[in-house]
Amino acid sequence: MNGQIVQGYDYNIWANERVIQHLRTLPEELFLTEVNLGFKSMAEVLGHLASADEVWFARIKEEEPPSLAAKSFSSIEQASNHITGLQSRIRQHLTSISDFEKRVIYRNTMGQEFQNSISEIIQHVVNHGTYHRGNITTILRYLGHSGIMTDYIAFLRGK
Repeated sequence: MNGQIVQGYDYNIWANERVIQHLRTLPEELFLTEVNLGFKSMAEVLGHLASADEVWFARIKEEEPPSLAAKSFSSIEQASNHITGLQSRIRQHLTSISDFEKRVIYRNTMGQEFQNSISEIIQHVVNHGTYHRGNITTILRYLGHSGIMTDYIAFLRGK
């Protein structure tokens, strides 16, 4: 079970890196181009993902989470540096966990108390990332560009 959880997170890292690498191949101004598609820009999507991952990481460590307010990224390089560092810290922490079924008690942004296992939280983080990478693909298509394959099966085929 632990191997599947870590593999799921490795997929999340792989998919985020693919999206970031793809965005680097496009005109730089696209990253900040404003749209009206749920998020204002791809920068805002990645800022939200980074903030949410920081909150979940703090909860896993049973620490007080930072604000959920989206990070403000002015360039793909800034987003990449932040996300890469955060993912590295999370991945390293996952290797130190011996019980992924440990229950973590936390409060959501409205103050309601919940508890979930670490494995459930990691699954949520992976699903959340998948959802928002889809937002980025939608924005790219709206702006006349294609997305990049980030399906889990493609990750597995590349292993």
